[in-house]
Amino acid sequence: MRGAWAHAGRLWTNGDPFLAVDASLRGAWHGFSDNQYDDIVDLGPEDTSIPVGAGRAVLVGADGVVRDDSWMEVFQREDGGIAVVQASGPDYPRVLTEALRYPDTDDEDGAPLIVHSGEIALFSAAFDGAGPHSQPLVPARPGPVPPMHGRPSHEDDPGLLITTTCTTFAFKVRWYTRLEEESCFARWLLTPA
Repeated sequence: MRGAWAHAGRLWTNGDPFLAVDASLRGAWHGFSDNQYDDIVDLGPEDTSIPVGAGRAVLVGADGVVRDDSWMEVFQREDGGIAVVQASGPDYPRVLTEALRYPDTDDEDGAPLIVHSGEIALFSAAFDGAGPHSQPLVPARPGPVPPMHGRPSHEDDPGLLITTTCTTFAFKVRWYTRLEEESCFARWLLTPA
């Protein structure tokens, strides 16, 4: 993987997967109000995408082995790549760094993500994409890597809105990966195609 990674935000999950979708399509997802979330429950680990309106979203997160209730850290790379990492270990920043450096040659290939609007919406599949049952979205912002995993906030945790100039992303998934006895990670990569 080329280029430097910048921390762009974090997402709290209670074990539910997240969707990464062209932001213009997010209103077509009714995970809460029409129980579309149930469609995800029946999917296996080999299923990496799901229809959303006229397009598709890729499924991100919820490894379930790294941690159930967990932060997923979102990173952006200079070339437009996006990584979502779920990590555990006593030296949290080091585990995140190692996860980003880890080769992707043995990662599982997933369905591509097509983005025409210039924005990717990243939100919990248990919510709707828009409307009263949706999760608020905040813009991705470069910032420091969290010094520790930490507890969830006491407020509603938002999803992310990521600006991009790329229109097609290849998608790769690396499930539970042990670095050493107490450190492990899972990673979801979106690479400009």
